[in-house]
Amino acid sequence: MRRVEQIVNTDLGSYLRQMRERVRPEQRGLRTSGSRRVPGLRREEVAALAGVSQTYYTRLEQSQTAHASPQVLLSIARALDLGPDEQDYLLKIGTAVQNPQQQAPQDDQLSPSTKMLMASLGNVAAAVLNYRCDILAWNSLYHRLFAPHLDFDVTEDAELRPNIIKMNFLDEDVRTLYADWATESESNVTYLRFISGNHRHDPRLAALIGELTIQSAEFAALWCRQRVANCIEGTKLFSHPAVGELELMYQSADLQDGNILKFYHAEPDSPHEAALQLLTVDLNSVHRH
Repeated sequence: MRRVEQIVNTDLGSYLRQMRERVRPEQRGLRTSGSRRVPGLRREEVAALAGVSQTYYTRLEQSQTAHASPQVLLSIARALDLGPDEQDYLLKIGTAVQNPQQQAPQDDQLSPSTKMLMASLGNVAAAVLNYRCDILAWNSLYHRLFAPHLDFDVTEDAELRPNIIKMNFLDEDVRTLYADWATESESNVTYLRFISGNHRHDPRLAALIGELTIQSAEFAALWCRQRVANCIEGTKLFSHPAVGELELMYQSADLQDGNILKFYHAEPDSPHEAALQLLTVDLNSVHRH
């Protein structure tokens, strides 16, 4: 089981080390004197702040102990000043999975109610993603916003359907959509890291991470930082080749069939809403090539 976890890059020891090295002693009320050989806190300082023995903490960080109790992990999270998403991730990778088979990937099928919902969303750009961020379905507005250079029906082919994170890193047409691609890329990786904590035994997710690590040095560098965040709402600025600048709000919602609804909308009566509406009417095959 440990071998499988390493494949998916959710190593507890590595994550603890990364989080320890980013915390400055003065943040935790510790006095510093002289030079310190390591960035951030020392292992003995984390152990003292968490109320565990230095030996035990060192074993966790050196991956000599694969798991710890939730109580110990919460104490370590407080010592490392982890945010809510980071604490959640630490609990996921630091506790034993009771039954890995329960995490087996779904068959990526859409329920009839989800299909009806997608058909009714005409004024927002909407897509249904699985937890790996494969696009299982999109409405015409989402397709025209993000990927008019792809065939609309490509989402119906399990072998060819696009993955939003792969597109953001490896598809130049999609990369150039974002006014601030650096922020967008970091958001993608922190979200994928967050998701990986829930699915440590999914070989397809491991393959996605491996492919991105090999094909994109930018992804590899961000992945190694081990930052974690669950990105479920916010605002993004697009520079669309057909309609110009678009500032859109986005939200995510969990669906009953186990998938995720992602939708983008503009502020009512704004120039951005007008630009978004243009995509619903100007539908002469907007290609960027």
